[in-house]
Amino acid sequence: MLKLIGIIVAAMPVILFVRAIFMGSKKRSQAMSNFKKQVDYVVWAILFMIGCGLVFSIGKLIYDMRMMTPHP
Repeated sequence: MLKLIGIIVAAMPVILFVRAIFMGSKKRSQAMSNFKKQVDYVVWAILFMIGCGLVFSIGKLIYDMRMMTPHP
């Protein structure tokens, strides 16, 4: 399910860009501006997910290390 959501989020800027180019209702410069804005959103979302994964991994590592140490 998460892979499907990731694919949809990654495909969204491409779909919006192609729609803007072929519909002809917008100028090309505005279509490129919208495309760049959508790409920025996707990049920030990916960086956020990587950050969450990193925080989770570090937390799990610390938790596992605490469980391995002998308690007197």
